[in-house]
Formats: sequence, C-alpha cells, structure tokens
Amino acid sequence: MTGVFIIGLFAVLMAVGVPVAGALGLSALIYMAVMTSIDPILVVQQMINGSDKFTLLAIPFFIMAGGFMERGGISSRIVQFAKSVFSPLPGGLALVVIGSSMIFASMTGAGAATAAAIGSIMLPAMRREKYDDDFGCALQASAGIFGPLIPPSILMVLYGVATNTSVGDMLLSGVFPGLFLGVVMAGVTISLCLKNGYRGEGRLSFREIASSFVHAFFALLTPVIILGGIYTGIFTATEAAAVAALYSLIAGGLIYRELTWAKILDIAFKSCKLAAGILFIVAATQAFGWVLTRERIPQLVGEFFSNISSNPVIFLFAVSILLLIAGCFLDPVPAIMIFTPILAPPAMKYGINPIHFGVVMVVALCIGLITPPVGMNLFVVSSLSKRPIHAIVPKLWPFIISMIAGLVAVILFPGLSLWLPEKLG
Repeated sequence: MTGVFIIGLFAVLMAVGVPVAGALGLSALIYMAVMTSIDPILVVQQMINGSDKFTLLAIPFFIMAGGFMERGGISSRIVQFAKSVFSPLPGGLALVVIGSSMIFASMTGAGAATAAAIGSIMLPAMRREKYDDDFGCALQASAGIFGPLIPPSILMVLYGVATNTSVGDMLLSGVFPGLFLGVVMAGVTISLCLKNGYRGEGRLSFREIASSFVHAFFALLTPVIILGGIYTGIFTATEAAAVAALYSLIAGGLIYRELTWAKILDIAFKSCKLAAGILFIVAATQAFGWVLTRERIPQLVGEFFSNISSNPVIFLFAVSILLLIAGCFLDPVPAIMIFTPILAPPAMKYGINPIHFGVVMVVALCIGLITPPVGMNLFVVSSLSKRPIHAIVPKLWPFIISMIAGLVAVILFPGLSLWLPEKLG
C-alpha cells in the first residue's frame, strides 16, 4: 500500500501541474514526513548524491555543443551536403531531412535540438517544393528522434549513470540501432513519396557532392572527433562532450565565422538553464528512487512480471508497451530516470544484458517524442511551421508504426545493440 501511496502522490502532483522535478522531490519528502520517522534532510542528501557524479558533466557540454552547431553554421552545411547526396532520389528532400537529422544527431544527443536545427532549414524548403506541410512536419518530428538515440546521447548517459553501466559502451550500443531505424524510416518515406508523387530534383553529381563535402568538411568532422575519440579510448564520454563543445565553438566562430560574442553568451546562458533543469530532475529522481527501493518496488515489479512469464523477451515487450504509454505523457529525460531504477533490477534477474535493456528503453522512450499529447518534437515542428498539432498527427502514423516495428527488431536481435560494444569494449 505504501508503494501505491508514493506513486499515486507523484501522479496527483503531476496532474495538478507541478513540474516533474518538483513532483519527484515532494513525493519523497512527503513520504518521509508522513510514512516514516526518517529525518527529511535525507531527501537533500540523496539529491546531492544523485547529482554529484563526474559523468553527468557530459550533459551541459553536449547541450552547449548542440547550441554552437545550430547557430554556428554547422547545421546548414550538413543540410547542403545531404541535399547533394539525396535530392536526386525519389522524395529527395524528404530523404535529406532524415540524412541531415541523423548526421546532426551524431553531434548533439537531443531530439528537440535536432528537430529545431534541421527543421528550421528543411520545412521552408519542402514547402517551396510543394510538399504537403503536415507530411513535412510529421517527417521532421520523426527524424528528430535520432537525437537521443545515435551517440552521443543524453539518454544513454543518464541510463549509464543510473545503472552504473559504462557510458562509453552505452554510446556505442546506439550506433547500429540508430542506423537501422534510419533505414526503416527512409524505406517508409520513399514509399510515401512515390505514392504522393514527390519526385527527386536534379541529377546525381559527384562534383556537387565533392564541393558540398569540402564546404561541410569541418562540420562533418565533428562526429568523427567525438565518437572516434571515445571508441579509440583517447578520452572518456565526459571528456568527449567538452571536446565537442570546444570544437563546435572553434568551427562556428573561427572557421565559419557565424558565431558572435552575443550568440556565444546567449547559447551559454540557455545551455546552462536547460542543463540545470535536467540535472535537477536527475537529483530529484535519486531521492524518489531511494524511496522506491526502500519500499521494494523494483522487487515487487520483478515478482509481478515473473508470475506472468519467465521469458525475458515477453518481459522486454511488456516493458516496451509500458514505456510507449509513459512516453505519451512524460519527456524521455524524466522518464528514463523514473523507470530505470524500477525496471532495471528485474531485467537483470531475467538475465538481460544491461546494455541491451538500456537501448530498448531509449528506443521506446524516443518514440514518445512524437506521440501526443506531450511529444516534444511535435511542439517544435508545430512552432516552426505554424501548423496545429492535430493536423500533423494523422501524418505521423506510418512513422510511428515503422519505429515500433524497429523497436521489435531491436528486442528480438540483441546483436544490434551489443555487437559494437563487445568488439570495441
């Protein structure tokens, strides 16, 4: 009953409009004050312990790097390079959205940032080429889910911290699932474009590809530096985040000369504000997770699932359904911090590799970025295009269904997640 009280209290606080971090912290505080004789100061101690981790420094640096890339001319050059490669294909501009979003995702680690940076360029371009506005918005929102999946990924960092799993291995594990889902989305997009008569433009020109590659070289070098440094062991994931921020600052300010001091200060302020919000959620989740552990909630959840089935695949499907529903109402960042301490211990009892389980969680929660009513990417593209969300949602279903099919493949084929960490680990 105590567990029901804690979770119910959190749900009520969320329902009345209390921010996620406040609802988590207040739930833990009220529980200690009402249900136990423990000094409530323990809530503060748990919050400090939860945020006092070196690995979490990667989050503000990756956010800042994304800001420098978006406003320093890097995103526009990535789009231009993707156009030279994909434009001649059926539905060329639609494939440019996917390709440039995946490249940008390999630098930033955030879904909304990917949707905003690429969408601000591609949505007007698709409108000029007579693509349906709502189709373009649905495509851009869906392509934005690669931000938290393809490394570097903020969600992977948070999961690694929450489970004491190697963050480097977690980042590696997202490479092939991200590429696989990109291929699935591209296949669906080509099919829709052929059906609606969206053709490519121009002819494939290797000279144009080479020219756009040269102009985008320093932009495209960013993921090579970030991921290459991690994979070769030159620096850790946290150090890679700092390197990414510094490199994107140099590229945007000194090479492309699009970053001014005013822009740099504005990016720094907004990055610190966003990072503070995420880290506050992380801290509050530590206290909330301690309460759940004290009340044996993870063990009870594990017993519940084990009574249903002893098959780990069934467990993964059940968890995925739970997270797909939760993703409709929660942003992935608080969701990964809330559900990881509840679901990870039962997963370990099922013998599921923690890295594979983390990828399944991240993919399921990434889909939540495009599911109403709280899909963050929907709000981003709606704001950029001035189109109402209810008009965009009907065009989303082919992409949502394809992503769920991709999630099923990730569950059934653990090698997608585990092969690269095992080879390079």
